[in-house]
Amino acid sequence: MASERMMLAIGTLERAIGRLEQDVAHFVAAIPPPPSPDTPQIDLPAAREALRSLDALIDELKAKAHG
Repeated sequence: MASERMMLAIGTLERAIGRLEQDVAHFVAAIPPPPSPDTPQIDLPAAREALRSLDALIDELKAKAHG
């Protein structure tokens, strides 16, 4: 009886470890590779500000066109 429960527990542990290994593999695959020195870097705050500025310009042009 005890060995049967032990075997069930071992099976449960093996399945849990298998799922954990799959999760880790998925997480590792989702991490982007480090950029190479030749790859241009994007300045995210500057890009957001540029988009806000462009959005404001579009709104201004729309107001002039309708006004």
